[in-house]
Amino acid sequence: MNGRSVQARIAEIAGDLPASQRRVAELVVRDPEALAFGTLGSMADAAGASTATVVRLASRLGFDGFAALRDAVRSEVSTQLRSAVGRVRAPASGPLVERVLDVERANVERTLSGIDEADLDRTLDLMCDPARRLWLLPNSQTLGIVSHLADDLSLCRSRVTLLEGSEFRVFTTMTALREGDVVLSIDTQRHERWVVRAQHAAVARGAVPIVVTDRLPCSLDVTGGVAMTFACDTASPFESQVGLVALGNLLVSGVVDRLRPSVARRLDALESTWVDEDLFEH
Repeated sequence: MNGRSVQARIAEIAGDLPASQRRVAELVVRDPEALAFGTLGSMADAAGASTATVVRLASRLGFDGFAALRDAVRSEVSTQLRSAVGRVRAPASGPLVERVLDVERANVERTLSGIDEADLDRTLDLMCDPARRLWLLPNSQTLGIVSHLADDLSLCRSRVTLLEGSEFRVFTTMTALREGDVVLSIDTQRHERWVVRAQHAAVARGAVPIVVTDRLPCSLDVTGGVAMTFACDTASPFESQVGLVALGNLLVSGVVDRLRPSVARRLDALESTWVDEDLFEH
């Protein structure tokens, strides 16, 4: 495997997989324990595929059969579990500020250096199209960051909607969604079920998906759209969102670059309102 993880291998070939193998690959990414501690038959049943399909995926990933794939995933899962336990219980390995600085610098560098220019251009084309309403769909973990992203985008263009609250409220709000609108989902795996249901429903209604998540493949529907990833390594037991902040800043900067004249007019009007209404303490 040349040191590459199973998930990295899957990400390389995900776009070329037939539907049945993709279901198995998504299960491996979403629930690696199902493979690490399962059987060929249980994997096939869980993915809704045949045992032959599971074996073919193992071969596509460069393994000599199902057992070799399972052993590799089992090793990775064990390492991850040890790492998580270690972060909680092991003594610090160095000065706190230096540890966090190293991790977060790497998160930003990996996130931004991993951006595909064609995917970025397509994403910005969709986000800047005034004919398309822009819907932002975060999970509970990313709501704070995405709320700020929605505020920034609302300053740059009209018709930006943040989907938040209960599943009932989200689906009710989405009744205004029209074919050709853009649904920008932002989350980490494992996905919250309501996010998957809402995102799939939006795409089924004709929305174009932009999927922002920590790794691919994933359970969200990328049909006809774009997927981008961010790094979320951490110096604590909890996933970092610094990479996501960097990616959000990249998207806002790209929107401003493309819509600069209209953004300037909008900000001028807002500044006049803020000053006229004496909204800031001097």
